[in-house]
Amino acid sequence: MPYRCLSDFLEDLGHAGELTRVEEEVDPALEVAEITARSAESGGAALLFGAVKGHDLPVATNLLATEGRICRALDIASLAEISERLARLLDVSAPEGWFERIKAGAQPAALGGVLPRKVRAAACQQIVRLGSDIDLGELPLLQSAAEETSRTISSAVVFSAEPDSHRPVCGRFDLQRIDRSRLAVCWAAYDEHARLLDEYRVRQRKMPVAVVIGGDPAFQLAAAAPLPEDSNVCALAGLLREKPIDVVAGRGVDLEVPAEAEIVIEGFVDPAEPPVTVGPMCAPLGHCTRPRPAPAMQVTAVTHRANPIFAAFVPGRPPHEFCTVARSMQRAFLPLLRLVMPELVDFDLPEFAAARHWAAVSIRKTYPSQGRRSAHAAWGLRPMMFAKTLVVVDAEVDVRDRDQVLAAIVANFRPGQDVVTERGPADPFDPATPTGSLSERMAIDATRKLT
Repeated sequence: MPYRCLSDFLEDLGHAGELTRVEEEVDPALEVAEITARSAESGGAALLFGAVKGHDLPVATNLLATEGRICRALDIASLAEISERLARLLDVSAPEGWFERIKAGAQPAALGGVLPRKVRAAACQQIVRLGSDIDLGELPLLQSAAEETSRTISSAVVFSAEPDSHRPVCGRFDLQRIDRSRLAVCWAAYDEHARLLDEYRVRQRKMPVAVVIGGDPAFQLAAAAPLPEDSNVCALAGLLREKPIDVVAGRGVDLEVPAEAEIVIEGFVDPAEPPVTVGPMCAPLGHCTRPRPAPAMQVTAVTHRANPIFAAFVPGRPPHEFCTVARSMQRAFLPLLRLVMPELVDFDLPEFAAARHWAAVSIRKTYPSQGRRSAHAAWGLRPMMFAKTLVVVDAEVDVRDRDQVLAAIVANFRPGQDVVTERGPADPFDPATPTGSLSERMAIDATRKLT
């Protein structure tokens, strides 16, 4: 049975003994992050902070920090059920597979009636704040590291739309508060929103943006799935929960947002306005990023439930929620990645590298030098595009067993012949790469050599 909203999920976690309520007053500057990090290190419960210093809203963290809670959020016994559920709903072997259907956001019959359902009234718009009533300082944004100079929204899903077709565009990235009515949107050059802003710039139009916080956990997981950039995230959320999610028109922007969200921040990015400087910001490895330019979003409306809960990811040294969600979704969507890379058997992005900087890939090898080709193919997949070190092994190697991966390197790796290097897009979270430069990356072919 899918959860209607975040409150339902929290209630269920409470009944299951998976939620700790913190009633003592806590500071959103560093203290919430520190308590959350300690809980994550021990595989602890989700946290609900009821008394956040200087704010009326409670803060929820660590919600999806364990595989068990992710499975609970999707009403499944194991992550393997996600792939089975998708295969049952859509014919992956058809010439037009579900990958294309999700991207198109069309064909209701093929999608089994799980496309987003439009509603006229929504819980996320029970309270509407406009004009001088807007004060982003009222939201309990967190500070996760002492070096951070501003508070950050780290768990939002950001919506916009194509300027001509109005096709929805959805992404995940941090936003940093500038003042009471402006946010810096910290997307990277490779994000689809960056391309979209260029299109609005050419048309000399402002880009509409809606920042969605909280909601059904299945929607949050769908937004983290390794899908093509032009996928319909709300449709995927419907597939994951086997029931459509409701969407509602924004109050001041021509965008549709999940009706059961906790908070929605609406506004525009004007491409004619100069960027602002953001950072340092806490990154998934625990270090802080260098200051860099980012577009500014002018907030025109803040809507929320009557009693909203501010859901937050807390970045820092792994383990943390970001890694768990990323790794779980990558495993669940492995069959879809095989459509793009047929020789792929399995892959792992380990926690110690924040589920992005290091990868092990197993392949079904059928010809000489295939390991080198597969390394380039793996870098072309979105989950592994920022893997600075990538190890390719044979099909029988368990990529989640580090000893097996290292043993394959010892047995099969020839340092003078089996290293592949490449320059690619820079990861803004890579502490070793200067901002804006190309990133160096290396692959090791640790497969057995075929003669």
